[in-house]
Amino acid sequence: MMKTRAVLVVLTTVFLTVSSLEAGLSLNPLSWFSATDEASIDPTRIKNETEQKAVTQLEKGRQKYEAGRHQSAQKIFKKIGKKYPLTEAAGEARFLHAQIRMQRGQFNRAHALLQEIVFQNPDFPKFEAVISNQFLCATALMEGARSKILFIFPGFKQYSEAMRQFEFIVANAPYGDYAPIALMNIALIAEDQNEAEIAIDALDRLINYYPQSILASDAYYHLANTYANLVKSPEYDQGSTRQAISYYEDFLALFPDDPNVGEVESNLAQMQNILASSRKELGDFFYLYRNNNTAALTFYNEAITIAVESETAEEARQRIKDIEAGVRPVTGSKLLGKVLRSN
Repeated sequence: MMKTRAVLVVLTTVFLTVSSLEAGLSLNPLSWFSATDEASIDPTRIKNETEQKAVTQLEKGRQKYEAGRHQSAQKIFKKIGKKYPLTEAAGEARFLHAQIRMQRGQFNRAHALLQEIVFQNPDFPKFEAVISNQFLCATALMEGARSKILFIFPGFKQYSEAMRQFEFIVANAPYGDYAPIALMNIALIAEDQNEAEIAIDALDRLINYYPQSILASDAYYHLANTYANLVKSPEYDQGSTRQAISYYEDFLALFPDDPNVGEVESNLAQMQNILASSRKELGDFFYLYRNNNTAALTFYNEAITIAVESETAEEARQRIKDIEAGVRPVTGSKLLGKVLRSN
């Protein structure tokens, strides 16, 4: 067996040597590729050839697009995107393909094509137009546009998809003009869909990242109202009440000439009264049921401080006077006992 292998190795070596000599090749493998061969795999040349092929296809598609033959144009644009995805021509093909989709009301597909440009063609010269068209797609869905089921029946409204597309706009162009508008639209959709957490998050980002935006006053207004809508009654946790008060006060301080000032002042007074009522009820608990006047006085004074001129504050003042006068509270059980004893 070993002799057989040795014979095969010798024969193979002789065969390669003879073949190389006949072909005029060097026995050194490093010299087997000529300069011409190296040029044939030049990446720059290959890239240029690929780009040229893509451009050729793009022009065919553009001609059909301009002639109104959108179905044929769409097939060509789609082919370019798959076969030459990173070329400059692919960016334009995707853009024109998205235009066709938008004209047909296929806003999800159009947005996806525009997003492909952002990911795969970052140097596309019409980047602002890409963001603008993405905004149009998201806005159409926000306004109730529906996709078609089986190309015939209208589908469901897609508010969640609209919010997702607006988020892409914020991520794609955070310093552009559309970003604060996109955040506001997310908040408005979320408010309509009773998604308070999403609305609060979007409005909070708008306030913190775009304080100079013309939408800043609206953001404070909606953020305060969103927190106010979470408030139930004085008996519940007052975290949302405090947040609403804080944003209403910020609104009045930052935008004193805003046309919504009157409504905000009224809403602020209402929130302050609810918070004051929660303090007073805590004071009543300690005064009426725990005989702890010190704690009761603390909460009654907080109620007065929060809403000085409210009805709740007046009731708290009366409680303080009773405590200072040494009046012992009469609870329901004590009052019933007195009635029974009198009989």
